[in-house]
Amino acid sequence: MLRGRLQALDAEQMDRLHAGALRILEQTGLQIQGQFLLRALAEAGCKVDFAAHRAWFRPELVERQVAAQRGRCTLVRSSLWYPFCRELPEDRPAVPEQFTVDYGYTTPWIFDLPERRYRKPTVQDQIEAIKLGNALDCVAAINSPYICGDFDPRTETIESARVLLLHTKKPGWVGTSSGREVKYLAEMAAMVTGGDAERLRNEPPLFTSAYCTTSPLKLDTRSCDVLEAALEYGFPINFCPMPILGATTPMTPAGSVVVAAAEILGCMTAATLLAPQAHYFSTSIAAEMDMRTTQVCYATPAAILTDVALHELFRVKYGLVHNVEPGYVEAKTPGIQATMMKLYRQMAFGSTVSLPLAIGALDNAAVFSPAQAMLDLEMGEALHRFHSGMEVSDETMCLDLIAEMEFGTRRTYLDTDHTLRHFRQIGWQPRLMDRRYCDHTAVAVLGDEKLLLNADQAWRKLVAAQPEAEPNPALSAELDRIVAAARNELLA
Repeated sequence: MLRGRLQALDAEQMDRLHAGALRILEQTGLQIQGQFLLRALAEAGCKVDFAAHRAWFRPELVERQVAAQRGRCTLVRSSLWYPFCRELPEDRPAVPEQFTVDYGYTTPWIFDLPERRYRKPTVQDQIEAIKLGNALDCVAAINSPYICGDFDPRTETIESARVLLLHTKKPGWVGTSSGREVKYLAEMAAMVTGGDAERLRNEPPLFTSAYCTTSPLKLDTRSCDVLEAALEYGFPINFCPMPILGATTPMTPAGSVVVAAAEILGCMTAATLLAPQAHYFSTSIAAEMDMRTTQVCYATPAAILTDVALHELFRVKYGLVHNVEPGYVEAKTPGIQATMMKLYRQMAFGSTVSLPLAIGALDNAAVFSPAQAMLDLEMGEALHRFHSGMEVSDETMCLDLIAEMEFGTRRTYLDTDHTLRHFRQIGWQPRLMDRRYCDHTAVAVLGDEKLLLNADQAWRKLVAAQPEAEPNPALSAELDRIVAAARNELLA
């Protein structure tokens, strides 16, 4: 693996940001829509205005509660959930040992490349996307790919969880924004794990919720409802601010770090008063407001620096894992802009935080494109190979072979057994990019359209080659029972 990482902050800067967050929590406080959290803070001696849903935090309480969590939760996650490293390396960004990608963003739209349009995903689209995840060895967990338009919105999460479990043996998460759905997802998660308490506590399948704070300085009703229900099951707790520089937080990365850090620290303080044994971590997805278009943009230097600084602050100052989310880009369709933005974010985070490789997401994770996913795979594999570094050994230096070959006058290294042994492992063989020689005397053919069509054909071939799922009858019956119960309650 490559060593070292670029750093955005020094010790003095971290101390100033920490002091700034504590000052905001003490003087401004947070607006929290959950009465159970406000009561816990009041009992701990904080000033609370229950009518205004507002709490002010004593700095010593924040520091005590956060310090108690130091080093407890070490799993490094990407895409908010999937743990790809057991702990943060000391001297480098976190990179999975094997090439692993995040798959599935629960998007409300699919981009249909042949039809050149967005459309609402169907159950068949959901199944095909799951099959694609099954076909890719680098996908360790399939998160629910789409919000399925065929289901009633009130039960869609539960219905999609059932589809996921019936069509894959590597289920990831099906996120929820409703506290009433938690018990059904928890029941499914316990069924999948056979009741494995440790797995449910650290990396439960089917259930995840990033308790998204709403900048500036709020935790809304929806997040509080899900948090209250999730705490009953001991699920890991992930507080996730999404600061928008120039809109919901100051335009400066430093000011946005203060706001986001205050949100995480305040929410973590409140939750740990009730459930200190839960595993706590955080994630940020910073963006910048484009003042010309009012578009929220993630692939910008200031937004990425905000995420990087938050990671360093929590990693070094608090001893907590703070993840970044690389999949959000503002590109709307598959192609050059999307790939450029994704590559920029991946390389920036890969040199500072971690290398979470996300595939397929477009339009700030509102759209999934299977064709873009194929392009992202090409790029992701190359990045992972680069970060894996090089081996220096007698075999790789091959001094005897170099001496034997001399000046290459009799034969080239193409003819050697050494090349034959290593070219698949060392060489990068993209499946979609055109790396053939060209005729410079002929009329040039722009290859971007062809590349997109090849990417679209590639994912369809993978899906077509996948066998149909054969669910266990007992599993199907139990899932039917859970879904029926959810329908009775949620559709009542």
